[in-house]
Amino acid sequence: MSENMHIIHLILNPAAGKGRAGRQLSRIVAALHEEGYRVEEYVTARRMHAATIARALPDDGAPLCVAGGDGTLNEVINGLKPKSHPVGVLPFGTGNDFARVLGAKSMSDTLSAILSDRRRTIDIVKADVMEEGAAIISRRYLNALGVGFDAAVAVDVSRRRIGTGIVPYLLSVFGMLRKYESVPSRTLLHNRELSERLFLACVGNGTTSGGGFRLTPLAKLDDRLLDVCHVRALSVARILQVLPRTLNGSHLTVPEVTYEQVTHVDITLDFPLPVHVDGEIMSTAARRVIASCIPAAHDFYSPA
Repeated sequence: MSENMHIIHLILNPAAGKGRAGRQLSRIVAALHEEGYRVEEYVTARRMHAATIARALPDDGAPLCVAGGDGTLNEVINGLKPKSHPVGVLPFGTGNDFARVLGAKSMSDTLSAILSDRRRTIDIVKADVMEEGAAIISRRYLNALGVGFDAAVAVDVSRRRIGTGIVPYLLSVFGMLRKYESVPSRTLLHNRELSERLFLACVGNGTTSGGGFRLTPLAKLDDRLLDVCHVRALSVARILQVLPRTLNGSHLTVPEVTYEQVTHVDITLDFPLPVHVDGEIMSTAARRVIASCIPAAHDFYSPA
């Protein structure tokens, strides 16, 4: 193989998309070779391995392709040095919410963006979670953080491990409806305070989460703002009325929904609730959650 070929790094999670990413490895490498790249392959073997790999990448500024889902991307962004490697997303995960927001609908979309060097500098978000009697847990995320019901659904989806797209999330939503209990909370949004029983709070950098629920439909990846969808306690009957509206983003006019665009949000809970970032469980017993926008933090290849 010619030494003049450009290097591209590839981090692949073979378990992503119920094993779909692993089955595509040879196809991905062949496609990159065909476009003139010398591929440095890294295959993950355990949880947070992608972060370890990303942290150890050479400082060559070469493009990085990530083959997996939202969870794999979350690990990568928690390992990469800021703006060290422009990232191309190969969407082979369960939900692929971030890829959807970025416009990376397929491998060919992303390869086209890499070849034409179409980049987009996006914000990322720093999340700090405090559990009772425990140290602060900190993690960065790309797309969405969920507190309460949507995080409980994420926990259930991770246990089910069936299907891709929105289907496993819908199954978990209906399974959790009668089990989940809202808790008293206090949410600070700039100079505004919400004190009420919390059903869920979604802090979005992107528009969709949970495989396609548009909880933060006005969000933009590069507007230096976080979109907060705060939903107070609802009856099961009311949830069933409101839930379909989250699929197209029309829930913003629902009285139980508060929607704000901020740079920082601070949520305190009277009782522990689960928290997810990019669909990955960050805590199952959070008592306080803080999210802060980090503007113009990293470059991604953007087909859109």
